[in-house]
Amino acid sequence: MSARAVGMALLGAVIVAWGLALVAPYDVVADVDPTRASLAPSLAHWLGTDHLGRDVAWRLLLGSRAFVAPALLTAAVAGIVGGAAGALAGWFGGPIAALVRYGFTVGASVPRFVFVLLAGAIFGAAPTVLAVATGLACAPAVGEGVRSRLDELRRAEFVLALRAHGVPEARILLHHLLWVNARGLVLRHLFQAFGFFLVVETTLSYLGGFGVQEPTPSWGNMLAFEFGIPDGNAFAWMAPALAIWAAVLGTALLGQDLGRAEGADGG
Repeated sequence: MSARAVGMALLGAVIVAWGLALVAPYDVVADVDPTRASLAPSLAHWLGTDHLGRDVAWRLLLGSRAFVAPALLTAAVAGIVGGAAGALAGWFGGPIAALVRYGFTVGASVPRFVFVLLAGAIFGAAPTVLAVATGLACAPAVGEGVRSRLDELRRAEFVLALRAHGVPEARILLHHLLWVNARGLVLRHLFQAFGFFLVVETTLSYLGGFGVQEPTPSWGNMLAFEFGIPDGNAFAWMAPALAIWAAVLGTALLGQDLGRAEGADGG
């Protein structure tokens, strides 16, 4: 099985879980039942229960809500902000490119995770705030990639030919350069931004203070809540740990596959 197929299967499973979680009739408070604490997997509870008697499979499903929509927002912010700035710099060059690249350098000088923590401390740790901050932190990488690609192509012969045939500048930029020649590069960065937000959210939820808080499930707080419980149900912490690994692996494989495709195309 190819890396693309594996990546699509893993990420597809996450998206399906998220879709089911949006309509799941599960009450995170009413499910607490100490009389069934730390049960092993069974037909009634596919992954067993945690030490409060809550169904691990249901909570794992609902945990996808903590990051999928915000991660999509992260990718959108990174793509729009970084893509627009990179396109501007790559298309016009000169002082505009120098100014934009200076902005990329300043933005990239702050470690991404530190930037997100600062934004959460200042504006609050709501998922939307963390998602927008993560998107802005990822935008310089997207923008520099787009700028570099357009800088290579804007004087290419096919661009001169399109201009000679009267094709509007906007169509050359948006369709022939960004869509035809740079979409793979942008998608690769967007997958990376999606995966990075998953790491950010689960890390913050695991550490506590930021991120999703109990009793609302997140794969990070599920792992923190159950790891190290004496005589607990091992699936209560192994399941979210494996889910995090699988989701990150899926985005990484798809990003790598897009990178190889670009290399094969000479992009």
